[in-house]
Amino acid sequence: METEVILVRHGETEWNRELKFQGSQDVELSVKGKEQAKNLAIRFASKKIDKIYSSNLNRAYQTASLVAEKHKLEVVQVDGLEEINFGEWEGKTYQEINEQFDFTVEQWMKDPVSKRPPAGESLKELEERSIKAFKKILEEERGKKIVIASHGGVIRVLLCNLLQIPLSNSWRLKQSNTAVNILKFYEGDESVVLELLNCSLHLEMK
Repeated sequence: METEVILVRHGETEWNRELKFQGSQDVELSVKGKEQAKNLAIRFASKKIDKIYSSNLNRAYQTASLVAEKHKLEVVQVDGLEEINFGEWEGKTYQEINEQFDFTVEQWMKDPVSKRPPAGESLKELEERSIKAFKKILEEERGKKIVIASHGGVIRVLLCNLLQIPLSNSWRLKQSNTAVNILKFYEGDESVVLELLNCSLHLEMK
């Protein structure tokens, strides 16, 4: 039995463009982000899709909704798939964080697995909640083709967990806005194949 999971990152937001840390803030798609999501929807318009999920943040839900419209499906929002909580860093740029906080981004990046931004989450905590949500979906959708719209940080830690990559290397897995990643599962969670990574060819569509 084959289960196909299409993991997609949300479209661009104004905070993405301004290089601000978004995290758990509910920032909506920019005009460009909506166009990216429309192109993503066109890409999958003729593909069989059984179910569409998203995180509970609007930027992911909006992205998923445009894909869902083509298939006359409802988007199921799931707790646990929202972006990492950057705490007091949210809404600030890299430079502002390093100027305003004693604990800098560089210090966090030395051990993001166990260290947290002020009032935020560690990568380990993000992994624990996101993999729990992901595996619940996988269990319910055995043998189906599903789309999950989420966030760069979430997708990276999920890929690390599923492919047995050290979590500390998650930042090496680039995730562009509306990037497509395809995973195929055979028989069980352990039999997973990564078929596509960070593909955004749909953004070149005219």
